[in-house]
Amino acid sequence: MKIAANLRRAIELTELGLALRRSVLQQDKPQDDAMVQVMREIRRTKEQAWQQNSPEF
Repeated sequence: MKIAANLRRAIELTELGLALRRSVLQQDKPQDDAMVQVMREIRRTKEQAWQQNSPEF
């Protein structure tokens, strides 16, 4: 069950990351700056998901 839940979360994060990337790239920014921003947002989202799923000791 936990594996399936983690897989669903990974898929959701991937979809969110792609939507974020698409959104940023549609703005009028140089592509390099947009990609840096997208990667930061993806990293931040992954870290938040990791913290939510990590057992607290």
